[in-house]
Amino acid sequence: MNKLKYIFANNKNLKWLGFFITVVFVSAAVLLFWTDGQYNGIFRFLSGRKMEENHYPAVDLSEFQDGFNHARYRYKNSVPPWKLYKPTQIIGIAENMVCLQNPDGGWAKNLDFQRVYTEKELKILQLKNRSVKSVKYGFPRERQSSTLDNRNIYPQVRYLCRTYKVVKDVKGIDAERYLASATRAVQWILDAQHPVSGGFTGVDVFGVTYNDDVMTGTLRLLRDIANGKDEMSVFPEKIRTKAKAAYAKGIQCILRDQITVTLADGTKLLTVWCQQYSHTPPFRPKWQREFEPPAVCSLESFNVLFLLMEEPDPDAKIRAAVRAGCEFFDRNDIRIHGKKLKMTETEPILLNRRTYTSDRVLADDEKAEDLWARFYALDKSFDVTAGAPKPIRGNYPAVLKPVWCDRGCTYRETYNDLSRERRNGYEYVNSEGNVLLRVYAKWKKANSEGAW
Repeated sequence: MNKLKYIFANNKNLKWLGFFITVVFVSAAVLLFWTDGQYNGIFRFLSGRKMEENHYPAVDLSEFQDGFNHARYRYKNSVPPWKLYKPTQIIGIAENMVCLQNPDGGWAKNLDFQRVYTEKELKILQLKNRSVKSVKYGFPRERQSSTLDNRNIYPQVRYLCRTYKVVKDVKGIDAERYLASATRAVQWILDAQHPVSGGFTGVDVFGVTYNDDVMTGTLRLLRDIANGKDEMSVFPEKIRTKAKAAYAKGIQCILRDQITVTLADGTKLLTVWCQQYSHTPPFRPKWQREFEPPAVCSLESFNVLFLLMEEPDPDAKIRAAVRAGCEFFDRNDIRIHGKKLKMTETEPILLNRRTYTSDRVLADDEKAEDLWARFYALDKSFDVTAGAPKPIRGNYPAVLKPVWCDRGCTYRETYNDLSRERRNGYEYVNSEGNVLLRVYAKWKKANSEGAW
């Protein structure tokens, strides 16, 4: 032993070797502590980001556009100051998802998974994530809470599963981590389904939420998992069975929530859906944000009807719901005739933290395709005042008349009376009903009484 000490003490090369070995071990220990034992930090450190910068077949990012837009809209032309991974750099994007996943298995909304983060930036975000409380089917109350709002969580599951299938046989990549992350997210979704209503909650109000595709996007994912469709075949039978049950419960929620209104002449009419409902009986429509009152909705209902029409073997209840909903939108008093949205370029103006370079109004045009209002009024049997986030100003319209509600819970007489910020920052009118009715025409032919 004394001889070895003498050799190390009198040999400069061996002294440097010992020093180097010590530095390596200490660095490894610090790295493990810095990443809290998480493999993602080690993966990035050892790969020098080379793996993340490699190119593979692109995985579709279109489902993330809502969240990406919210992350970038404050910058000019929505171009952020940070570098973005190309769509073909799927490892970098998938690694962001793994790194930024909350402890409960979900994700905060409006994360830019395409962003090329520095290790320091990721570490700061991970430290924030550690203290985020689990949401399950409760109401998310923290900024970093997991939520389905803004089309979140279910797109990550699809992306991670697709990436897993692309790179699972690539040497040097632990693709199992992507499948593990997706599996945790699916469990979060299963836990997020309310045990009474069978619905899913967004972030603006505690209730069954149809806007931002909270219900339809989540149920589509559960359906595909249950059926083992495409990349969803990676999940085991146990998860597929749970997904099937959750999907069935969600469809029952949808069928229950379809609104019947009483017209001025006393006639009962089965219509479509509102944006949000209470999770407990009597499952009534609720206020959401200050410009989203209880009302029959077009965009959200279009997505529900598309989902129901995708059923390969619809039962009588689903067929009745589809017929009533699509025929409601085909009513002459629900269509908006002879109008179009006219856009005019303007000087840039900052409104509610967003820069607008144009203005739009509803203008006359006899040749324009029909439009639909975002909201149509409920009848007087519904309580449209309870739960309003601010004192209501103006008058709620007569049953099935368009509802133009501005910020501040303020009702306006026409679309053009809305504030410029809302006219340009929210979709109060749309033409998607034309697409719906074309799809319905084909569905109706395939699902006529004679076909059953």
